[in-house]
Amino acid sequence: MNTKPRFVATVAIMAIISAVLLTLRVGNTTTAVAAAATPQPSPTAAPTPYMPLEEIPNGNWDVIEQGYASIQYSRMVLRETGNTVTGTWFVDGKTTYVLDGSRDGSHLTLQIKAAAKPDATVVGKMEADIDGIADMVGLITMGQNQIAFQGAQHGRVPPPVDQSTPAPEQSPY
Repeated sequence: MNTKPRFVATVAIMAIISAVLLTLRVGNTTTAVAAAATPQPSPTAAPTPYMPLEEIPNGNWDVIEQGYASIQYSRMVLRETGNTVTGTWFVDGKTTYVLDGSRDGSHLTLQIKAAAKPDATVVGKMEADIDGIADMVGLITMGQNQIAFQGAQHGRVPPPVDQSTPAPEQSPY
């Protein structure tokens, strides 16, 4: 006995019954209606952590020099007392320079010297702008060559923002 036509007929009858029931149910008042959307306040972004400018120069800096043909990595250590900034720039395993200069607001100006003597030869200068999250960007001038650089204090993160402080832009809702 062949059961395939019987199975197909049963499935077809069930499909017809389901379609009739769905048609009858659509006209019923139990159909759900989506509620009208209500506006929600936009999320307020947390303020960015910030360090006072006088605290930023102090510490270890990772330096990336962006030359014409290559990128060179180095390290420098800076110390600020008042607005005077001093430090050491470790260019590579063989080359070390002494840094001496000042900070005026967010701008650093450093002389690059060959040695730590008062009458040491100035071999270049470093001009940079710092921000409130331990980054700097600027220009190194050595003779006639100028090289763009950026510096970061990756091991130093500004303290978390006090959450009780209101955000600078309040939501209008």
